[in-house]
Amino acid sequence: MLRSTVTHPIQASGPAPLSRRHLLLWGGSALALAGCTQVTYQAPETDAGAAFEQGSPARQGAAATRTWWLSFRDQNLDRLIEAGMMRNLDVRQAVEAIAEARASAAGVAANDLPQISANGAAQRGNEGTGTAETSTAGANVSWMIDVFGANSNSRRAATAELDAAYASADVARLVMQSGIANAYIDLRYQQASVALTRKSLESRRSSLELTKSQFDAGATDRLAVLQAEQLVAEGEAQLPAYETGADQAMARLATLTAQRIATLRPALQRSAGQPRPRFNASVGLPAEVIRARPDLRVAERTYASAVFNIGVAKAAFYPSLSLSGNIQPTNIEGGNITTWALGPSLNLPIFTGGANKANLTRAESRAVQARLAWESAVLNAIEEVESSLAAYRRDARNVAAQQKLVETSLEALDLTRTNFSVGAGAFNDVLDSERSYLQAQQSLAAALQQQAANFISLSVAAAGGAQ
Repeated sequence: MLRSTVTHPIQASGPAPLSRRHLLLWGGSALALAGCTQVTYQAPETDAGAAFEQGSPARQGAAATRTWWLSFRDQNLDRLIEAGMMRNLDVRQAVEAIAEARASAAGVAANDLPQISANGAAQRGNEGTGTAETSTAGANVSWMIDVFGANSNSRRAATAELDAAYASADVARLVMQSGIANAYIDLRYQQASVALTRKSLESRRSSLELTKSQFDAGATDRLAVLQAEQLVAEGEAQLPAYETGADQAMARLATLTAQRIATLRPALQRSAGQPRPRFNASVGLPAEVIRARPDLRVAERTYASAVFNIGVAKAAFYPSLSLSGNIQPTNIEGGNITTWALGPSLNLPIFTGGANKANLTRAESRAVQARLAWESAVLNAIEEVESSLAAYRRDARNVAAQQKLVETSLEALDLTRTNFSVGAGAFNDVLDSERSYLQAQQSLAAALQQQAANFISLSVAAAGGAQ
């Protein structure tokens, strides 16, 4: 790139400084050109609708949304999320990224301030007539004047990136919280399935003993005994899968909280029942969700940064003005010499081979991409809330139906056992009732797990808005 540099030093003897008339003319032209580089940012808006299709009243307050997991009223879950807030490595990385963004913003802001540096040197040598000593000390000052907004736009872009870093940390926290909650819900589901299977095995073994007694008494045949043994074997075969699932959920919780499994196991090994959310679905209005979701704030701040970088790219087309100066006192045996200079430096981009134009086009394209990414994120957010609302609102009906099925299955099992014990029924009826009862219990456990998982999904989709 070719640049024309004009320097006007002010020193003890040298050319005359710029005249006031020249400075006024140049200043007026610079101000006129500076208007061409100004960038005005307006936060994007979208028509998300006045309400969700599934219906949801306005939020009652933002405080409850930040602790949505308290709706489960489970102290173990509370402690796990508290540990994740302090120890989760993804959250700690996101928080450290804030420090990096803050340092970057401070570095950009420093460009608006004068830069001062000092130097010094000392020499001693033999010049033929004797030993001579020379010492110098000096200071240099430079100040880039932000006439065309390059620094101010860079500063605004850096500030937007810092805001995005803060929002990214909120995203990491929300992801961590939902990950811990889902792993905990899965752990309790697996433990409940283990307990149900073991309880069913006890009942099946009792049926097997009864069948053997009747076989010994000649009241039934060998086939009934084999069928009873088959039912016991089926339960024993199901048990390892649930035990493995519980161990895997425990390992996941250890990773999310950055702890050892041995540390978690004493508090979580014993089954404590499946957690159920106690809050109703109340995520508020679409506009409230858009304002609350941290990932949408990241997208909006990224778009803002991209817009301000357009101003930086535009400023490269115009001259840059800087003031610089130095003072250099030199001490030589026999006398002192002091030199100094101060003056403006003007850089004019005359020919850049199309680089500035390419940079501007790239900056404009990035801004368009960032705007489209924000719009896409908004649509995905609305879809996630609608889907989670639809599922969570129907979970209660599913749980109620499964509970009714468990009750009727147990009643049917009791009747078939009674009939078989008095010789009024076939053993196949007992086997079918045993299977149906266990299946109904497991379906209820799965329904409770799904209800909790849908509440977590809804809370995350609405940035904790399920109240």
